[in-house]
Amino acid sequence: MSTATAVNRAELAQKARAFPVASFRVFGLAATAVGLVLLLLNLRSHPDRVWSAYHFNLFDWLGLAMGSVVVGASQKLAKGHWSGVIIRLAEAAVAFVPVAVVLFLLSFFGKSYIYPWVATPRTDLGWWLTPAGFYVRDGLALAVMAWLSWRFVRSDMAPDIRELTTGKPVETDPNEKGQIARNAAFVVLAYAFGLSLFAFDAVMSLAHGWVSNLFGAFYFMGSFLAGWMWLAVLSIRMRSSMGLGALYSSKQQHDLGKLCFGFTVFWGYLMFAQFLVIWYGNLQDETYFIFYRLWGAWRPVGIAVFLMVFLIPFIGILGEKPKRSPPYLMAIALISLTGIWLERYFEVVPSISNGAAPAIGVPEIGAVLFFGGLFALSYSWFASRYPMVSPRLAADTLEREHGH
Repeated sequence: MSTATAVNRAELAQKARAFPVASFRVFGLAATAVGLVLLLLNLRSHPDRVWSAYHFNLFDWLGLAMGSVVVGASQKLAKGHWSGVIIRLAEAAVAFVPVAVVLFLLSFFGKSYIYPWVATPRTDLGWWLTPAGFYVRDGLALAVMAWLSWRFVRSDMAPDIRELTTGKPVETDPNEKGQIARNAAFVVLAYAFGLSLFAFDAVMSLAHGWVSNLFGAFYFMGSFLAGWMWLAVLSIRMRSSMGLGALYSSKQQHDLGKLCFGFTVFWGYLMFAQFLVIWYGNLQDETYFIFYRLWGAWRPVGIAVFLMVFLIPFIGILGEKPKRSPPYLMAIALISLTGIWLERYFEVVPSISNGAAPAIGVPEIGAVLFFGGLFALSYSWFASRYPMVSPRLAADTLEREHGH
């Protein structure tokens, strides 16, 4: 190993502990506390809005956390070497996944406000949509996803932990690389199955009689898009906060921007494919779900979702220069993430609001603060214990980038 490489590894090892843990912890504690207070204050007067806000935020933040982990897993399976400096920023979202499992189980106490089939049982589906069957089935699916996600991230971190412990560069042997790739494959499979099941059970079941075979894929691919957009926001922000400087290069950001753009286009394709089949089939059991959201009081929300998740990002980062511009890419990513959050609201709330017009007020703000605060606390917990930059993967990226 050359001296230059050794120096780079020492610098990278130092950056691995540079994540602003205290800032994330303070923000997380404040947001969680304020959000919880707002939810509790409104629980007696507006329990329906509190629990619907709780549910769609769970749907959103669980998808974001799992989508971020799968961003890391996808790089292992695709042998993507460009992301070595920033990949751990995506994998760190794994800390929120067990929290999301607990939050899902806590929704049992509000099930009568969330799921219409609790008060009006779906006898045509037998045991499938009963509270016991639903919570056991989906709870186990989410728990398995959490376990597989942690197994993957731990295996990918193991060489880095050894390097930081010994102070000497550590490389993975072929067996260890194979194990990491296998763990990544299991995560991707569990992600596609688990989030599809959760989408069908926890969201599609809210609209009596509505069926869409594409909805599961639409949810987990939208969450995958959110994972890329979150990685863009965090990478740009951490470039200064962690002192990454030239380690996170314009070339890496360009690659990241291309993936953000590509999966934005794929989201648009899935959205249109789902709409086209429902429109062409013109079956009442399918069309009412779309009709209610695209005409009347909910139409502005639907337009906003289309603009924020697809049209603005599509036009905004179509060229090379916008992808390479840190403030511009961050702005687009934040718009997309906000649009995906609004999409979850759009998918869940109309089905359980008994015809009410859209309303985003204190309960909804309280829920997003509560879940966002827990998400930030999960990051601070992870970063205080594990390296947030992989010296091994970052060195590989930088060496390839500079032609070594």
